[in-house]
Amino acid sequence: MSSVNQKISDFFAGKSSSDKDAEDDKDNEVSIQPAKEKKSKVSFSYLFFSDVRKDISDQDKYSFTRELVEFADQSGFEAVYFPERHFYEFGSVYANNGIMAAYFAPITKNIRLRTAAVTATLHHPVAIVEDWAMVDILSGGRVDLGFGSGWNKPDFILSPDTYDNRVSLRNERIPIIQKLWRGESMRFPGPGGEEFDVTVYPRPIQKELNVWYVSNSEHGFAYAGKQGYNVFTMLYGIDLKECGRKIDIYRNARREAGLDPDSGTVTLMMHTLVHPDLELVKRAVESPFKDYIRSSLLPHMKAAGKSLSDEEVDKMVEYSYARYFQTGGIFGPLENCQKQVDKVIEAGVNEIAFLQDFGVDYTTVTESLPYLKQLIDLY
Repeated sequence: MSSVNQKISDFFAGKSSSDKDAEDDKDNEVSIQPAKEKKSKVSFSYLFFSDVRKDISDQDKYSFTRELVEFADQSGFEAVYFPERHFYEFGSVYANNGIMAAYFAPITKNIRLRTAAVTATLHHPVAIVEDWAMVDILSGGRVDLGFGSGWNKPDFILSPDTYDNRVSLRNERIPIIQKLWRGESMRFPGPGGEEFDVTVYPRPIQKELNVWYVSNSEHGFAYAGKQGYNVFTMLYGIDLKECGRKIDIYRNARREAGLDPDSGTVTLMMHTLVHPDLELVKRAVESPFKDYIRSSLLPHMKAAGKSLSDEEVDKMVEYSYARYFQTGGIFGPLENCQKQVDKVIEAGVNEIAFLQDFGVDYTTVTESLPYLKQLIDLY
């Protein structure tokens, strides 16, 4: 049992540290069991995305990721999502989400291993299916894939010719990836323009691939609904009311396509720190959260060709932090967090992906996990 999960077991058993010390020689560890039947339609997952702390080694960041993944696997979580990040400090430890998922495949039993997202425009569809079929086998059939189109221009040194048409190309490649996953043979050009029929091996365990469409736009929600995909989104520049309106668009698009409007999953990423001491949460969150916002804001501004003064950036950071802390995250005592989760459910979200690796001190995060488990056990 990991140290984090042991602390959580002790928490629910009402043990103090001294109590545990006195029982070190006793074989009485209490395991965290997966949550039983949920009372509502919402599920909970983890998203790993950023981790921009400079006082922590990359090895320690991976160790922290493992602690949270093991906690999720034993605490009733639905899945863990890994991003794909390239050539920038923000999220740099997640350069290859397939390798991350393969690492966790044999050491987890319950959670699904998902991407947020594979940048479909940077990799050949055959390579994507080959890599993730291996992970599907290693995990016993627990792979789902989210797909993005990419946006950061330097990333496309991996595929220079796909930048300009990246949005349409993502849409074209997802069905190809699904067909290859099923075992269908597809024709692709090779050397000298010669075409070859390709069937991908090894064959994954799952016959069908569950797809998440990563989007924050109305068009993206509508397209995902029409295609029968799930959606992964975030409150980037919008509030829950606006998010709910987009979810309505998604449900209506599914209905118009002849699909069950309620069967698709809408996953919302939310920064999270559950703890009974609100002032502790504010102290723990403010500085790293602002750094996180700044780190994520600057590359987006650069990609959009916008140049902002330091003063303008500071104002945007302050505004974003104030809004997110009050309405866009899950922060503070259990009662506050439960109210926020209820608002998220009311907006139409049926999966919340907690983001905890945004710079908060690791010890603070791990000590808060018993309270996070109390929250998810309410649903």
